[in-house]
Amino acid sequence: MKRRGLLIGLAGLAAGAGCTETVRPSGPRTPPRSPEPTSTPASGLVVVDLIDEQDDAGNLLVRVTVENQGDASQSGTVVVDVRAGETETTVSRSVTLDSGERREVALSTEIGYDAFAGDGSLQVDVQ
Repeated sequence: MKRRGLLIGLAGLAAGAGCTETVRPSGPRTPPRSPEPTSTPASGLVVVDLIDEQDDAGNLLVRVTVENQGDASQSGTVVVDVRAGETETTVSRSVTLDSGERREVALSTEIGYDAFAGDGSLQVDVQ
């Protein structure tokens, strides 16, 4: 019985000595992004990859790779919705691809990359 009292006393002493600090998680603030399925997969144009990076002016640049998985030439619009804190913006670019063709489309935004990396999200779609 005295052993239990001793263990409780040692636990209280360790807590008073600062041994119970909380450990903060490590790693990136935002997980790696992956392309979401497009809302109109029947069109044949799909997002197969995307990369977000900083452009020369320090703003967010989104590189979207689109592929035509249909049997004929297809046209569509790549639409990127970006949110960073209270700021929201939408950028878009038209694209026409032959059957089986894949192309990267770069879309510049006016949102600072640091603001986006700290508290941002994006959604990519082909319409």
